Parts: sequence; structure tokens; C-alpha cells
Amino acid sequence: MILLFFFFNLELSNKIDTLKSIVDKNPKLSIITELNMCYFMAGQDSLGIELIKKYYDLLGAYENAALRLQLADDYLYTGDILEARDVYLKLVSRYPGSVFANDALEKLYMIESARLDTTTFKSLGYSIFLYKSSQFDAAKDSLKNLVKTRLGDYALYFLALTFIKQENLGQALGALDNLTTSFPDHKIHNAALLQAGIYIDLNKEKEARAILEELVVREPTSIYAVRARRMLENNFE
Repeated sequence: MILLFFFFNLELSNKIDTLKSIVDKNPKLSIITELNMCYFMAGQDSLGIELIKKYYDLLGAYENAALRLQLADDYLYTGDILEARDVYLKLVSRYPGSVFANDALEKLYMIESARLDTTTFKSLGYSIFLYKSSQFDAAKDSLKNLVKTRLGDYALYFLALTFIKQENLGQALGALDNLTTSFPDHKIHNAALLQAGIYIDLNKEKEARAILEELVVREPTSIYAVRARRMLENNFE
């Protein structure tokens, strides 16, 4: 076990050096975010944050918005709630129409839900990091421990995402059903789109269409309704 840990860290260190060299010569969004995640996996969180701050105003608008979201997520992973909230808010203000702003709004809802339980929020932030870094088994274990907490709705949502990454669509649907049943007033708008997408993959047209049409009726002017209409057009017309 110790030998495996040594080789993992050696491989990660070599990967970091390679990515640093590439970023220095040609900074691209995908390479910057990959290097950022490698820093976090190596326990070098501050270097990951410094990297994003170095580039988040030097690229195009799309890349800048994506990097600001990554910076906010980095603070989320480390449990720095106030910094995360501040960066999410600034992202929404500066890039209000972007897909990244919608993600930031979802995270702001999550922060608002956690204002009375920062300890659980920090655990959730770390669980999301495990999911984002493809440590899926560890992510599932961590998220399952949070299902009965104040943030259980978000734990179930990210649990569903983790199951999808592992191509376990049945378990993903179970987590989303649990989310709807246990937290009927949740604010995770993407959950309905996610559930519809799973039904589409499982060739369950009736169930998918019902979810998408209900979303369009319930929130006709929202970005989620726009996505629901697009899914309906692409899959059923």
C-alpha cells in the first residue's frame, strides 16, 4: 500500500510538472483546469488557487467566466464559504447570461441553505471535490453520510451525478427519486433535467417527456425551460 501511494504521488508530481510546462507556453482553459485539479489532488490547494487567479482575466470571456467559476469551486472545496460566495456573486454580476452564472447561482442557493450548518457544508464541499476529481467510491461514501443532514438534497444530487459517472443509471434514478420525495421544495433545478436525461438514455420516452413538459409549464421563462424545450426538440420531434 505504501509503495502504491509512493508511485501515485510520483506520477502526480510528474504530471504537474508536464502541465506547468504546457501552460507556461500555451495557456488553455482545459490545461489550466486540469493542472488546478492536480494541485488539489496533491494537497497543494494554494497553488491551484494561485494558478486560477493568474489567468482568470487573461483569456476570452468564456474562458474567464469558466476560470472564475473554478476559483469559486476551489474555495468551496477548501471550506472557505465566504470567499466562495463572494466569487460566485461576482461571476453572476459580471457574466449574467453565461452557463457558468447559472452554475454559480445553484451554488449560491446551496450556500444559503448551509448558513446555519457550516460544518456540514464543508463536508459537502469536500465530497464535491472527490466527485470532480473522479474519486467516485470515496465521493459516494462521503455523500451518503450527508443524506440525512440539512444539505441532504445536494448530497443526493451529487450522489446521482456520481452514479452516472459510474454508468449506474438505476442507482442514479434512485437518488433523484429520493431527492424529490425527501426534499419536495428543493431548489436544484438541474435535477429534473438530469432525471429526464437518464430516462432518455434508458429509452423511457413517456417518463422523460412528462418531466420536461412539466418543467416548461412550471418555469416557462427560465434557462431550465429553454434546455427542456431543446431536449424535447432533439429527442421527440
